[in-house]
Amino acid sequence: MKFVHVATRTKDLEAAIRFYEQLGMHCSRRRELTKGKATLAFMEPEAGNFAIELVYNWGKDDAYGGGERFGHFAFETDDIDAVLPVVERFGGRVTRQPYVLEGGDGPRLAFVEDPDGNAIELIER
Repeated sequence: MKFVHVATRTKDLEAAIRFYEQLGMHCSRRRELTKGKATLAFMEPEAGNFAIELVYNWGKDDAYGGGERFGHFAFETDDIDAVLPVVERFGGRVTRQPYVLEGGDGPRLAFVEDPDGNAIELIER
């Protein structure tokens, strides 16, 4: 597996983007999720070896508490279906079975939790 991004929620997406730009990162891609009512912006360093996914939930303009601000870790894998039984075997749980984002384009995703309840996104490109 390869670590690809970490997600955090923001109340002001444009301010967050500007902040990470000042640290030498750039917005490599942006996506509007109409069903999920959120905008995602992926900030990457020039090397492109990881990303910070900034999540703005539409209409949520007040500050997030620490517990609801952090989203999830994300790992890219060649075979989600092979990973899910391993997650369960070692004390984790599958919280969302494999799916493809609205529109049917893009990678296959699944969400699991580690034994402590931390969210992990699995991405099969």
